[in-house]
Amino acid sequence: MSIDLFLFSLLGFTLIMHLIFVNVIIGVTVLTVAIRYMAYLRNDPYLELLARRAFRVMVIFDLFGGVWGTILTVYMAGFFPSMVAIFTRVYFYPVAIALTGILVSIPLIVMYWHLWGRISPRSHSLLGIPMAISVLLVPLGFRYLFAGLNYPIGIDGDQPSYIAALTNPVYPALALHTILGGLDIGAFVLAAILATRSNMDVRGVRIALSTGMALLIPQSIAGAYYYVVLAEYDPYIVNNIAGPLLGGKPSLGFVYPLFYTAIVLVVALTIVGAIALYNAMMGFVNRPLAITAGILSELILVLMEFVNDGSRYPYLFLSGNAGIPVNELLNEAIPLPLVAIYTMIASTLVFTVIFSIVLYYGLFRRYLPETEE
Repeated sequence: MSIDLFLFSLLGFTLIMHLIFVNVIIGVTVLTVAIRYMAYLRNDPYLELLARRAFRVMVIFDLFGGVWGTILTVYMAGFFPSMVAIFTRVYFYPVAIALTGILVSIPLIVMYWHLWGRISPRSHSLLGIPMAISVLLVPLGFRYLFAGLNYPIGIDGDQPSYIAALTNPVYPALALHTILGGLDIGAFVLAAILATRSNMDVRGVRIALSTGMALLIPQSIAGAYYYVVLAEYDPYIVNNIAGPLLGGKPSLGFVYPLFYTAIVLVVALTIVGAIALYNAMMGFVNRPLAITAGILSELILVLMEFVNDGSRYPYLFLSGNAGIPVNELLNEAIPLPLVAIYTMIASTLVFTVIFSIVLYYGLFRRYLPETEE
């Protein structure tokens, strides 16, 4: 494997691991705030308990998402400094928005948890609104970077065009697809986690599955809209995604089979989610189906993100059917002997296993107690 392909793959793997957590953070945060507000309006103790459970799930995923985000940042800065320089120079304001979201969300998350029951339900419910907004600012800001990779507008010349960068035509479709996807995945994952409780939470699973199923159609429409936008501005990506079946002329033969696989899994998720929701509405939780729906939603994310990012190789920044190759943006000041490559692979896999074990323990063995709060 060439150095550029290895580092491109390592960066992609770290990004996908980060996004596995980020999408749950987006969805469960919004769900928590909405459920908490409904609990206040209806004076419903159960909904308040469900909001607390959902919020605990979000906090755990936020911790691990932050760790993978740090690893991703280190890899980007260490191995692709030229790309990072372009991001911080051209997309300074979107990056600032995302960083502001991170810095504001952390104290708001802490306040939201510790003030639960210590201030009035109305005030606590209202506190959730700025918290949710700050969490959403993070993906909304950083998605400008991905839009810039797909359509690098504003980076030419000595002086970057910040206005052009902010009006990137790929961004609206990408942002919409991201937010709806996060809400959808968060709902299905929350349903799966609630379904693992020995004291079965039928109502909670029903609410989460209802939300996930309701968002499947808008999310699919947003995905199709994003595909149409890519077809106009990124024919190289679309040719690799579409493959011969949709009239594409792929230069990468491994991308479009994964895209079709993801589409099949979307159909499977629809069927599994519908049956699981029907069971929940009948008063019982079909645990295997609810858990399967959560796993399928994350698996679809992994495949689609791999397709979206891997389809640009050997380029990073794209312009039509070509772009800036990966090897032109590598940090040539850091030589990578074979032992360093093996060390990075081994350490990344080891930390992935450790994080997965700790996540399992946090979610299922300690952080969601079987006793009622």
